[in-house]
Amino acid sequence: MDDKFDFFMEKLLQYAFDNNIGYTLVKKLDPYTPSFVAADQRRMFINMSWHNHAEIPFSIAHEIGHIVNGDIGELYYSPGSFKSKFERGANLKALELLLPIYVDANQGMIPHNYQTVMEQLQIPQCLDNDVRVQLFKLDAY
Repeated sequence: MDDKFDFFMEKLLQYAFDNNIGYTLVKKLDPYTPSFVAADQRRMFINMSWHNHAEIPFSIAHEIGHIVNGDIGELYYSPGSFKSKFERGANLKALELLLPIYVDANQGMIPHNYQTVMEQLQIPQCLDNDVRVQLFKLDAY
C-alpha cells in the first residue's frame, strides 16, 4: 500500500497546489492530534504521524473539501462526523476527489467490492452508501 499511499499523496497535494490551497505536513505531532484546516487562509495542516496512517489521504481530501466548499474558520478533522453539514460536505467532496485517484491507481479498474475500497482508504463506515454512489457514477462513464 505504500506505493499507492505515495500516489494518493502526490495527486492530492498536486490538486491542492493547483487550486491555491496551501499545506503544511507536520511530522512531530501526537498520533491523536487531528489534522485541521484554516479555511479562510486556504491552508491545511496535516498530521503525518496520525495513528491510522492509511487514513491520511482521506483526511487530506476531507480538508481540501472544506476549502473547495467555501467553509469558513478553523475546522478539525473528525473522521466519523456526519451531523454537521460542513463535515458531511467535506466528506462528500473528499470522495469525489479520492475515488477517481483510487481508480487511477488501479489501472482504471472500478472495484465492485466497495468495502475493499473503504478498508484500504480507511473511509468512515458512515459513508458506505456515498462510496457506492460515487463508484457507480465512475463506472457509468
